[in-house]
Amino acid sequence: MSQHQTSPENLSALNRTPSHHGQSVSVVPWRDATVESLGFPVRSEYIEWFWLPVLGPSATWLLRRIDFGFDQFPEGYLLDARSTAQALGIAARDDAGTIFARALSRLQSFGIAHGGSGSFAVRRVLPPVAQRHLSRMPATVRDAHPQWVRNQSLVA
Repeated sequence: MSQHQTSPENLSALNRTPSHHGQSVSVVPWRDATVESLGFPVRSEYIEWFWLPVLGPSATWLLRRIDFGFDQFPEGYLLDARSTAQALGIAARDDAGTIFARALSRLQSFGIAHGGSGSFAVRRVLPPVAQRHLSRMPATVRDAHPQWVRNQSLVA
């Protein structure tokens, strides 16, 4: 991981906005027993098939990158906004309209992350995609969804 990460003990002292001056974003895992019992890990194929069309590629890759960081820092860490954006091939200038800022905003809009002022809790497991989102997907994707959910319930 990058030199910009810190120990979980220091996370509470952080309060920076990710879209200004390339600063860091504090990220911690969002624990939710209900979602974790019926959902799908953010690096699973389910996310690629069913959440990617909802979140978009930038938000999906940002979510996955954050989740990889949790493997090394299970209680949370500092994510360098600029270097993460560059590593994902997206813009992270010093304004709120960047692709990075919009990707983070999309994660919040869809209930994948919550917080603000540079500190966010982010899910490691996502719930099944809502029917309203499925209805906008191509028939081949939409029609495959029930089987994915059935298979998940057999595993759980």
